[in-house]
Parts: sequence; C-alpha cells; structure tokens
Amino acid sequence: MAGICVYAEFLDQEFSPYVGEMVTAAKKLQEQCGEKIFLLCVGNDVTKNLDKIKFAGVEKIYAADVDGVHFAQSDVLSEAVKNIAEAVEPTAILAAATPTAREILAVAAMKLGAGMTADCMDLRAELASGKTIIHQIKPSFGSQVIVSCDIKSPLQIITVRPSIYQPADLGADCMVEQVQIEASASKISVEGFEPETAADSIHGAEVIVCAGKGTLEGDNFKLVEQYAQKIGAALAGTRPMIDNGYLPFAKQIGQSGTVVRPKVIITFGVSGAVQFTEGIKGNPVVIAVNNDPNAAIFSFADYAVIKDMREVLTELLQ
Repeated sequence: MAGICVYAEFLDQEFSPYVGEMVTAAKKLQEQCGEKIFLLCVGNDVTKNLDKIKFAGVEKIYAADVDGVHFAQSDVLSEAVKNIAEAVEPTAILAAATPTAREILAVAAMKLGAGMTADCMDLRAELASGKTIIHQIKPSFGSQVIVSCDIKSPLQIITVRPSIYQPADLGADCMVEQVQIEASASKISVEGFEPETAADSIHGAEVIVCAGKGTLEGDNFKLVEQYAQKIGAALAGTRPMIDNGYLPFAKQIGQSGTVVRPKVIITFGVSGAVQFTEGIKGNPVVIAVNNDPNAAIFSFADYAVIKDMREVLTELLQ
C-alpha cells in the first residue's frame, strides 16, 4: 500500500504538538502526487488517545500499544515502527525533527534499509515513472547553502523542522487499525526525566526576546535576560550567542537553528541577516532595537527603536 505516513510522536501520554504540522506537510505533498495520508503511532496506551490526532485529510491511523514502554526507549519503539512500516509499505514516513523522533526513525531506517533526510525546511513531490519522489529542501554546510536532497530507496524517511507549517484542523472521522506488536524488553533504562518548561523552550512560545551579537558588549546580555524574565518571555539568540556560549543551541533562531512562530518577537542587537529572519514564521509583530539605523532587521521589523539598547533596557527594567 502506498501513501504518506505521518509519525505521531507520543510523549508521556500526550501526542507531540507538531503532529498537526506534519499532516499539513503531507497534505501539501498529496496535492502534488495524490498519495493518501496515514498516521503511524506507537507507545504505551497510545490507542486510548487517538481522538486527539484525528486530523482532517487523514485516511487511517495505524496504532500499536506497546505496554510499559517509555518514550525514551528508542530501541523498542523503532522496532515497532519498523514492523508497522513493513506491513503498511508506505511511500514515505514524515515526522517532526524532534530529538526523540529523529532517534527513533534513524534506527528504524537502518533496520528497514531506508534512506533518511533530517531537519528539512520544505518538501516538494513529483511523479516519475509512476513513483512519488519527494525532494527535501534543507540547509547544509552550517547553513551557508540550501540543498535539495532525494532519497533513492523505496521508502523515504524524512524529518521536518517544527513551526514551518500551520497545524491541520481536527475533526476527521478516519479509520483506526490497531496493530499487534510483540515487543522485546528494552535495553534502555529510564530512571526519570525532567520535562522542559515553557520558559526553557522557544518552541510554541507566544512572546520571544532575542539577543543578537550586539548584546555581547558589557552587561547587555544580562539586561536582556532580566527583561525576558520580567515580561515572562522565552529567551532566544542568534548564532553568535550560541557560538560564544551564552545560550544553548536549542535557543538559536534561524536556518541553522530553530524555526519559531511567536505572536511577538523583540530583538536586541540583532543585525537581521536572512539566515536569522528565515527562522521566523507566522507573521508575528517584530520589535527591533538597534543603534545602527542601516541594520537589515529594520526592513523586517514592524517597529524600529534606533537607540543604544542599554538605555532602552535600563528604562524598561525600571
């Protein structure tokens, strides 16, 4: 059976918020190649939660309960994905490029002998000799170039950056097929985990304060941190902030970092290179503070504050 399977990542009794985005990506491909859309999900008690992922446009959900498995036990989950993929024989498997999904699908790809492309920013499908070929667009060489990749194996496994696509609408009355899986014991022992809080993550944040290279001077970065904390915003940065150790990679916005879709983003000392602005989607309100009147960020921003950021931040904090 051909078709595009969206891997619905199941984390601690909740589906990933990015499943709907991947359904939208699959629907875009469907318009180009005509493939049907399915969901593939595995996990502990996953079948009790399927109403949460019945998205418009989905033909069928393939679901397998794997008793007692933790979402970090990628060895068991990848084996379950492999078993379902062998039974369903999809053209492609799509998933959000989260750390756990990338790990599970990478192991499944190895077991299936399938090619895999990770962290894509766009997809395009075409029919060639009766076969659907999905062209994957992604950054490479430190985001210095954008490349198009094709997978030559019959099964194409692809992960896509979160926040690129708008989520699909719920409300579909799609069929459900429960798949029986004989799961072996995991070799991964999970002693516990610490969930990421909204303040720790820029994914899904409605308000983001972003620090650019200009905040490396003096105590500017400390002031930006304090301001983000004061207004309850997620703190992010451009690549120089990550390269200089001020923020972890997960906080980087841009082609070589994370794509975000906030309602408001406030930047301090950000030059506004295209590698950064390509990481902002959804038409948010952009407020830029920079003392260079010729900074590229001002052509992207809705509101421009041409002033020394330290003066601005000092007033805001007071």
